[in-house]
Amino acid sequence: MKGLEFAIVRYGSIWNDPAFNAAVPNPATAHHPRAESVFSEYPASFVLIRHPEAGYILYDVGDFPDGEDGIPRPAYWKEYFQPRMRREDYVDRVLPRHGVRLSDISCIILSHMHYDHAGGIKFFAGTRAAENVYVPKADFEYACLCTLTNDDEQAATIPYWRSIMTARGITYHLLEEDVELFPGVRLFLLPGHTPAVGALLLETESGNYLFPNDACSSRLNYGPPAKPTAIMYDSLGFDKSVRRLRRLEREYNAKLIFSHDLEEDARYRHFPEFYK
Repeated sequence: MKGLEFAIVRYGSIWNDPAFNAAVPNPATAHHPRAESVFSEYPASFVLIRHPEAGYILYDVGDFPDGEDGIPRPAYWKEYFQPRMRREDYVDRVLPRHGVRLSDISCIILSHMHYDHAGGIKFFAGTRAAENVYVPKADFEYACLCTLTNDDEQAATIPYWRSIMTARGITYHLLEEDVELFPGVRLFLLPGHTPAVGALLLETESGNYLFPNDACSSRLNYGPPAKPTAIMYDSLGFDKSVRRLRRLEREYNAKLIFSHDLEEDARYRHFPEFYK
């Protein structure tokens, strides 16, 4: 679509055991029986879309800084998924630093409700975007089940956090099927990582770009052969989603951009540069 642009906004990294990202990434063998995992870096980012009709759209909003809302993050978070993010790179500061105010955002698409993709929604209370937040219904309902039946966020061992689900001033529009939200902006609901992750397709003048998000978060997951992550709601759904992504890649002649792939992330320009 003419005038449709996007930027990849990198806001830091998450360090963790690679086994959380891909099944058996460094298997032991008969000749190497004591293989060890190495704490590894995985990029954290979201996408800013500049649409000729809808204005600025965010696809995910990143995380929220530890404790700023008076709620410390779960203990396991820093032990197993260590965040390495500068305060100035969270969504409320990185966008205004380059001339985009939070009030300029017209709507927000959340791929799913895990903390590193949806936590920053707290920054948008009272803004125009807060009235137009889209998220897959199946994922949202499961996140409510996981978090609202347990008051002790510190005891949680899942990437859904109660403090995100109870953020005030947000109006959610729940998506039950694939949809073209705006001309050139499509969302495909893919099971596996969660009950449904919204994968984004952008149709720009220079070509089509497909963001699988955590439905398939790296080239290693995509394969072949496909390798699921350890954080998995439905392994059979993951296999189905990878097959569908391959069909979408062919159908739209799309370039895939993975959400947590450090090697591929290094090949892309980041905000404030836009792809057209």
